[in-house]
Amino acid sequence: MAGVHGSELARVNQWQTVRDPYGSGRDVYVIPAIHPDVAVIHAAEIDTQGNARVHGSPFWDHPLTRAAKRVLVTAEKLVPTEHLAAQPELTLVPGFMVEAAAIVPRGGWPGSMHPAYEIDYPAVERYMQDAAGILEEHLAAAPECAN
Repeated sequence: MAGVHGSELARVNQWQTVRDPYGSGRDVYVIPAIHPDVAVIHAAEIDTQGNARVHGSPFWDHPLTRAAKRVLVTAEKLVPTEHLAAQPELTLVPGFMVEAAAIVPRGGWPGSMHPAYEIDYPAVERYMQDAAGILEEHLAAAPECAN
């Protein structure tokens, strides 16, 4: 794992080092695998069988859903199974791995969901303010709460 040298993370978590097996001569940190109880991801599309697709980069969604004991998916929209079956290689999470799903349009807000919408940077900046009531204001501005 890179990016740990010089921080307290390794000491606090008691991570170990090994000599880089690829020959750099440096020590590298090795970190135990995580096994979260639940992974929750937001997908662009899902069918009634739980097959989920993310357009663009899935970032950590793929490894997280493989490491977790249970997977919950929220999705922008429900699509026919035939739609996903036409290009099965684009399915990020197969239905047999999904325990529950919900259709939540704009559920990635204030983040993005390519190509439907981009990051709402002003909403993120407002949320990052250190002020009383900021969480309540943020939640009230969420798409599912807005009038």
